[in-house]
Amino acid sequence: MRMNLERVRRREVRFWALVDSSVSYTLALPPLAEHFISLLYYVDGELGGASVAPVVTPLQMFFVCLSGSLIALWCVARYLKPIGLFALIDGWGRVWVSLLIVWFVLVEGAPRVLLLFIVTEMLGAVSQLHEVYRRKPLAAARTGP
Repeated sequence: MRMNLERVRRREVRFWALVDSSVSYTLALPPLAEHFISLLYYVDGELGGASVAPVVTPLQMFFVCLSGSLIALWCVARYLKPIGLFALIDGWGRVWVSLLIVWFVLVEGAPRVLLLFIVTEMLGAVSQLHEVYRRKPLAAARTGP
């Protein structure tokens, strides 16, 4: 497959950076992360799963916030410099994250509500990878940004 990194539309990369920021900024701050985890369990309870979040140890919360912080930085980088290489990396990264979600839900017993995140992960993956691997340039891509 041939890649077209120079023809990726900047608005595509920026859009998915904004989508990701809606969750990542929440996970970067401990008080908000606790509320977000509680919300996930509430929704999971509505779907027939566990409705009460387990106690999260300080070490576990550290890794939640560390992950949220790194994802938030990745969002900022993609928004400020929306280049094709970032679309490629993010697209394949979303495929990997989707596989991790499936593993943790099916094998490790993580809450089923996490499966809802596969929708946005795969939409972002397909959208950005389509930009990278498409054969014909779009009219907007030929005339400029």
